Amino acid sequence: MTVLIEPVKVNNRLLALLPTMVRGSLLACSESVELTFGEILCQPHQDYQHVYFPVSSFISLVTQVTGHKPLEMGLIGNEGMLGVTLTLGIIAVPTQAIVQGSGMAWRIKVVLFQQLLQQYPELHQIFQRYLFVLLQQLSQSAACAHFHSLEQRLARWLLMSQDRAHADQVYLTQVFLADMLGVRRSGITVAAHRLQHQQIIRYSRGTIQILNRPALLLIACECYQITRDDYTKRLGGNSAVAL
Repeated sequence: MTVLIEPVKVNNRLLALLPTMVRGSLLACSESVELTFGEILCQPHQDYQHVYFPVSSFISLVTQVTGHKPLEMGLIGNEGMLGVTLTLGIIAVPTQAIVQGSGMAWRIKVVLFQQLLQQYPELHQIFQRYLFVLLQQLSQSAACAHFHSLEQRLARWLLMSQDRAHADQVYLTQVFLADMLGVRRSGITVAAHRLQHQQIIRYSRGTIQILNRPALLLIACECYQITRDDYTKRLGGNSAVAL
């Protein structure tokens, strides 16, 4: 992780919801950092050291059971933050957080974040609404992993990644995809090949390009739209660009 001297433009949507003075105070205590793909930001049962507000980066929340592959439960991009459970007064990390998309983020030390929570009630109001949205996403992901087909889940996951990457291309290996979805690599190979055969995506050397988003939306399970609509309902904005 690299700490940058030059500031970056603020475009984290959660921060944008804060009153100007409160947002300014939070950013004054923060630093702009570049997150790199595969970087582990925190581990479960440890204490948070920093809170992150992604700007152009995005972060996977991953859980793992002994003897099984890891499983992605949630995804955080510039619509949210990593460390929102601190608003409950709990400093312990609930799930592993790993950088899925390289890019910029604002980072603030936990002790400074806790001071700001005490100083500004507005932070609790906004962040606890986001916490509800994130818990809904985690719950939906658990049901999705159990009930929906791999192809549906892959389509949902690609749409979520595209939303947070703000681009039609995402840079991933089949091994990483398999890990995020908790399946064998062979399953990802077959599902991705079907999507490519239908000219919905193009997959080559770790790069997935989405060619036909409307078709991908038709394949994805309803979980994708449910989580987008929930964000819009709780935090406002157009559901077409909410996540």
